[in-house]
Amino acid sequence: MPARNATFRNLSRVLSGSIPRDKFLVLWIYLTAERRWYIVGAMKLGEMLMRDGRINESDLLDALAQQAHDGARLGTVLAEMGLVDLDTLTVYLGLELGIPIATRPTLERAKSTAVRLLTPEQALLFRCVPLIIQDRQLIAAVDDPLDMAAMDQLSRITGYRIIPRVAPEIRIFHYLQRYYGISLPKRFALFGDTPFMASLQDDLPAPPLPGLPPHAESPIKARAAAISPPRSMATVAPLSETETAPWEDAWAPRQKALKHEADELVGVLDSDQAEGAGAAPPAAPNREALSRAATLEFEVPEIYEPIDLDGALAAMTEATRRGEVADTIMSYAVGMFDVVALCIVRDGMALGWKASGPSLDRERIETLLIPLDAPSMFQIAVHKDGLFHAAPFPGTLHTYLYRVLRCQPPTLATAVVISIGDRVVNVLYGHQLEQPALSERDLDGLRRMSRAATEAYVRLIAASKKDPASALEADELS
Repeated sequence: MPARNATFRNLSRVLSGSIPRDKFLVLWIYLTAERRWYIVGAMKLGEMLMRDGRINESDLLDALAQQAHDGARLGTVLAEMGLVDLDTLTVYLGLELGIPIATRPTLERAKSTAVRLLTPEQALLFRCVPLIIQDRQLIAAVDDPLDMAAMDQLSRITGYRIIPRVAPEIRIFHYLQRYYGISLPKRFALFGDTPFMASLQDDLPAPPLPGLPPHAESPIKARAAAISPPRSMATVAPLSETETAPWEDAWAPRQKALKHEADELVGVLDSDQAEGAGAAPPAAPNREALSRAATLEFEVPEIYEPIDLDGALAAMTEATRRGEVADTIMSYAVGMFDVVALCIVRDGMALGWKASGPSLDRERIETLLIPLDAPSMFQIAVHKDGLFHAAPFPGTLHTYLYRVLRCQPPTLATAVVISIGDRVVNVLYGHQLEQPALSERDLDGLRRMSRAATEAYVRLIAASKKDPASALEADELS
């Protein structure tokens, strides 16, 4: 408890002005490194770079001071100071946000059919570089993939579900200049052609596949983050030499996933026969078009009539299409929760499909994209009895989830997995606004509904083998 009390004392000193705000992040880094009870949220960009020996305490303090002075993003400031190259920054942004990355080779291969979906004014407004169209999806590079209002509007403008990939704003603006002729802001023009070039660091993977952060020769261990603790924190007990920081094993799979995603998309772009986007002549943004793009109306949400468990089980046995199974799941869930989201799972990603709740509609929920191999309540439900019912712990993906749902994190949240064998087909999310925890009877009802949905899907797959007309829909389940 002494460390926790010291934390709040230091927070009070920050708020009162006796400790500069740009130094308080370092206090949090020290506490995160030394006390396990606080390691529950996502690590920030500066913390990760210090952890891996990319920058030291002095570098971070200088960058934070510069950021406070001109209001730029921390990654941009670090790149301007020459502390981090753009390839490395791209990877760490992906790790921080839990979002796939848009590497330089990816941006180089943008397809003209995708780029033409946006006008120069729209591309600048949303700071978006469309990359490739796949079925009903548009993969696009953006500098703020968690801006859900922007993702909603992009979906309406283009007519496609937006699959965002994060890239540094410096690179986004340089490729906006190349593909749309948009003038660079003065601070980004100083980079010259650097954003179009691969990293010059010898320890980064050679292009065209920048992926994993390069191995640091002398990494700064998070347990001893080279920070001198304030006197009020001297009682904090460090980890022992034999203890392992919780993130050391947790980060490796995410790094590998980023590399795989970057590798895969470059391959897809190379194999796609569509014409690559060429350089555009300089163009001045049309302010009237910018204003129009920023004012779009929302779609009317679907309405689901609540049904009880018996009704849901009966409807499952009579369902003849996948959509009927999904609608039955939703109708049962809305009788139990105030906010509901049903995801369909493909390639290890939970994609938003149907939703019910204040300010939610189909276009909004279709922007949801949750990787099941990253820490979240969805991941816990997949690996633990198919059900999560507890307080949603702090984390990047949960922050993103509640931005999509347009609500604050609830006291309790529930996630239910629907699987066929070992394959996850759906994940149902729900929470109540002001009601107590679900009873054991309620939780058992969710499990029975999940099993009934599985049985319905299996029956539909079996029926499709006899009826070729329904085989396409069943292929997405089998």
